[in-house]
Order: sequence, then C-alpha cells, then structure tokens
Amino acid sequence: MVRLLADPGNPLMRLPLVALALATAAAHPAAAQSLGAAQGAVQAVALLGGWRQDDGSRLGAIEIRLAPGWHTYWRAPGSAGIPPVFDWSASRNLASAAYEWPRPQTFERYGMTSLGYAGSLVLPVRLVPLDPAEPMELALALDFGVCADVCAPAEAHIDETIAPGDPEEGRSRIEAALADRARTAAEAGVARATCALEPTDRGYALTAEITFASPLAPGQVAVLEPGQPNLWIGDAESRTEGRRVMARAPILVAEAGGPVLERRALRLTVLDGNRAVDIRGCEAPG
Repeated sequence: MVRLLADPGNPLMRLPLVALALATAAAHPAAAQSLGAAQGAVQAVALLGGWRQDDGSRLGAIEIRLAPGWHTYWRAPGSAGIPPVFDWSASRNLASAAYEWPRPQTFERYGMTSLGYAGSLVLPVRLVPLDPAEPMELALALDFGVCADVCAPAEAHIDETIAPGDPEEGRSRIEAALADRARTAAEAGVARATCALEPTDRGYALTAEITFASPLAPGQVAVLEPGQPNLWIGDAESRTEGRRVMARAPILVAEAGGPVLERRALRLTVLDGNRAVDIRGCEAPG
C-alpha cells in the first residue's frame, strides 16, 4: 500500500500549496492518484527489490515517477526546496539503509535555486539485514516534495517483504542511476579540501576551498552540508579559479554561543553539468 498526502500546514513550504489525495495500489509498482491543481503529479512510488549482494545485503532502489513538468528534490535541495526524509524505523530485520544519490539538476524559480530531478528519480539504496538468512520486512515512510507551477510536500508509505532468494528486480534502472552517482574525492582527483568559520556582521560564514589535481571548467557549484543537527548552512556563493573551487555560505547555530564546526562531519559536493563530486570532511586552512 502507498499513501500520498500533501500537508498544507508544513512550514517548509515556500510556494503555493495543493492537496494530494490518498491512494492505494499494489506495491510493484505503487500507482498514485492526486486531486486539484496537482492532478497526476505523482504517478508512482515503488521500492525496486534490486539484487542480493555477496555479503547478504540487497542493492535496491526507491523510484518516484512524476508527470511531465514536475520535479522532486535532492537530499540538499537548496533554500527553495523540500528535503526528502526517509523513516525505516518500523522495519524488521533491517540493520541499515545507505543511499547512492544520482547527480541532481538545477532549477531556477522565482529568483531561487533548487536541486533535484525532473520527471523521475531512481535512488539506489543498499539494504543491510540484521540476519542475512531471514527476510527483511521493510516499512518505509517517505516525506518528499514535488513542484511545477505549484509546489507541495507529500508523503508515501511502502510496505514490502524481501526474502534472500527473491529474484532480481529493476537492475537496468538501478545500474543507470548508479552510473550517474557522485564520484568520490579520490575518483575525481581532489588534492585537498579546507574549510573555516569567519565572523560577519550577521553572524558567521563558512568558507571552503577544494583543490583538484587538474584545471576545472568554469561554473563549478559547491554545496555545503554541515552533518551536525545544530547547524544550518545556507546556499553557497561559488567561484572557480584554475584547479580550485571556492565557496562561502552563511551558517546559523541552533544553540546559544558561536558555532562549533566538526570538520570531519562536513560534506562538500561540487557540481557541474557533467558530474558530481562527493567530499567527506575538510581540513583547517594553512
């Protein structure tokens, strides 16, 4: 069963809301119904079972299919987007779920920038069971956003059982999404990444500098994620000079006193029209 519902009271909304109705359908695929101005926005939400790995984990995917003209959001959607939230806590025999995000697109709307996926998203997810010999009883509560001329938060609920001997499902779509995943720092030739806090007249700013082994094309964009629940980082202003990408973003702290930056927790993503580079952690300058 899949349920999709817009929440008009959600404080994350930046643009006009529409109502999405409840829907039920078979789990493979899970078709969605909708009402009002967003009729047909969400066409299907499904969990692709993927295939079993040698270690007993399952490489599957969450698939969201949208009508033409609609898009959904990346994990760090920008100030104009709605971040997706995944809750697997009601599952049984599931130790962890780890995502391989494909490279997002950039959307400009009403002077704001967001990052996401037009038309559809196949998000590979590695599902690790507590006991590889037993089925995983998966229960996913997914909060996400959809946007076209109007935007709305939505939620989907998926219940699925995957047994160790279940056949493959969706391999070609999952492999296509994996081919467009972010490259690691080592794969992309990142020589060094540094970051520092600077006081400003409005609080603090986070500055980052990523140095690559080879010169870069102009127009690289950096996205900075704190990896700490008490910090919020705004949209970064980026510039490219030779082998370096420099970025500066406002940073807010949810607690009294100045922010304490855990450099190991910071996640930096460099995007251009052809690739994404995922950098985990940074050093102090100097």
